[in-house]
Amino acid sequence: MSQTYKFKSLSITNNDKIKDNYQEDENLSVFALGESKTIDFRLKGGSRQCFHYTHFISAWMGKEDELQFIKIFFSTHLVTIKGYCLEELYDCLIEHKVKNITEYDERYASMVEESKVFVIEIEISWKKDREEHEK
Repeated sequence: MSQTYKFKSLSITNNDKIKDNYQEDENLSVFALGESKTIDFRLKGGSRQCFHYTHFISAWMGKEDELQFIKIFFSTHLVTIKGYCLEELYDCLIEHKVKNITEYDERYASMVEESKVFVIEIEISWKKDREEHEK
């Protein structure tokens, strides 16, 4: 039995566009919206961690150099998201519409439009560890 393999690097599919000398991948989904009681964080290494929105306490958005960040305070954890154009993600977060957020390596940033959300880092820390470290 033989199989045919299609390598993305060898061809451009109908879902991809070439625009201003860069390839845009519409399949590169940074976050998903919908009715959900939880939010799932998907890390580059394949790890995932889920939090129930009932544990959502507050969120804060700011900017460091050219990167934006969002800090999400849950009852037991602090989640820090870093990336580009995070305003839309923040607005959806505070309305509890986000089902998942995926981080990607920064080298893929050129595959999305400059005005689109792109997450390069998600850091999840347990508040108890942070409190003990600060003492």
